[in-house]
Amino acid sequence: MAPPVILDWYRTDPWPRMRRLLIAGPSLLSLGGLVVAVSFAARQPENVRSAAAVVGLALVASGAGVALVGMSRMLRDDAYLAIRTDGVMLRSLSRETLLVWSELARARWDAPSAQLVLERTEGDPIVVGDRFARIEGPALAEKLELSRRRASMGMLGAR
Repeated sequence: MAPPVILDWYRTDPWPRMRRLLIAGPSLLSLGGLVVAVSFAARQPENVRSAAAVVGLALVASGAGVALVGMSRMLRDDAYLAIRTDGVMLRSLSRETLLVWSELARARWDAPSAQLVLERTEGDPIVVGDRFARIEGPALAEKLELSRRRASMGMLGAR
């Protein structure tokens, strides 16, 4: 038997998570810098200015830490969906799930919940809530359904 071949491959869209990190990290960093600057310019007792400077530096450090740790976690999470000759491979964090074509009854897009639903011949459906880069959910469901039909007729290699 020939090894499986990847026909299409879609990485999860990192932008929603990245946007939160790129707002939170630099915001804390900027706020910390502002607090430190105000602590130097303010005419307050020395202990108040020192406390404000410490708080500002803590905000700067936490903003940088949030951005670095969050981006590092995002880069480690290699989540994707691969349409292969033997089935659909889902990878999220360190978990891989292969749904072979004979187990896939239907692939559909659930518009109200904005989720891809992979209905299995036996067992509960697999629900994928991630968004994928380069393809919208309804188009991905349609592509999966077309691949499932081609696999059932033995035509998956002939694109």
